[in-house]
Amino acid sequence: MTGEEGRSCVFCGSSERLTREHVLGNWLSKIGLANDPVEKFAGLHNRIPKSMGIGAPLQQTVKNVCAACNNGWMSGLENHAKRVLTSLLLGESDEIRADDQGPVAMWLQKTAFMAMLLSSAEDREAGYGVPPSEYRLLYEQRNTFEPLGTSRFWVGRYVGELGHGSVWVTPLSVGVAGHPESDLPDGYSMTIVLGALLLHGVRFTHLPFPVDLATRHLLGDLWPAALDAGASVAGEITEDQFFALARGRAFVVSDENVTLRPWRPATELEESSLIGSMIEMPTLCGKHVAYYPADLFFEAQQGRFYWFMTGCECGIGYLIHTEHDGAHTKAAETPEQIGA
Repeated sequence: MTGEEGRSCVFCGSSERLTREHVLGNWLSKIGLANDPVEKFAGLHNRIPKSMGIGAPLQQTVKNVCAACNNGWMSGLENHAKRVLTSLLLGESDEIRADDQGPVAMWLQKTAFMAMLLSSAEDREAGYGVPPSEYRLLYEQRNTFEPLGTSRFWVGRYVGELGHGSVWVTPLSVGVAGHPESDLPDGYSMTIVLGALLLHGVRFTHLPFPVDLATRHLLGDLWPAALDAGASVAGEITEDQFFALARGRAFVVSDENVTLRPWRPATELEESSLIGSMIEMPTLCGKHVAYYPADLFFEAQQGRFYWFMTGCECGIGYLIHTEHDGAHTKAAETPEQIGA
């Protein structure tokens, strides 16, 4: 039997029947983590996320993997992760042994790949997530129980209030003094919060040189693993710090001639335009524009900033704050909620 509508397994390319696979391993719903029904979201960072419906947060599935991968190397990786991570997720331990660090880092990478399958193929192919070739590369080294090369991973204790599992992947752009930036991402960051645990990583996909980097927040080194030394779950990460990590804004690069930042097309809206006495700005729905007086922009250039409310044809209200570099959307809710 061949895959549905000509689809093939994202990892091995098999055309055999595709099976449903949990984005977050099914074992996570059985170890005591909060799993009450919530509204789930997925989508691009610079757009309003699409709702994935209301349900148990740890039960989201996708149908892009063949049975051989699902029940083979992926199952083995989940079993390894369950053994190592259960006590960490519940806040009952604070160290990962040296020989478990590679499998945990690979599990984070695989889980991030699965989460990306919730978005459309068109979005992924446009550079808004993980390049399709990454799935094949991970499959090719499935027996190593290690993440892809040119990767770095960290681990920390999460003390925020998100309450449920969250997976973020942010495309990244590397800049080198005197050279133009690439039109496509140079890598991506991966960030997962589950229970009391935060896992954070970065992978560079095609750079001709290494990038030596760290994070702005206190995190334990997970990968590459130090010989005979376990990874300590260092630091306590708040919700605000989580979002800084997840959005790719908490990296520190040792080389002053190299910059690392989120890839703008995936994380920032298009530039606003001056139309007469008004500023036209794109909205988070991706379909409409909103307007505000140009005087507010000129005031911002003088260091005087304002909050205001606007909206678009979708019926969405936006809370906007002007800053030196333009107007930033701080909230997108119903007009009644924004007004309150």
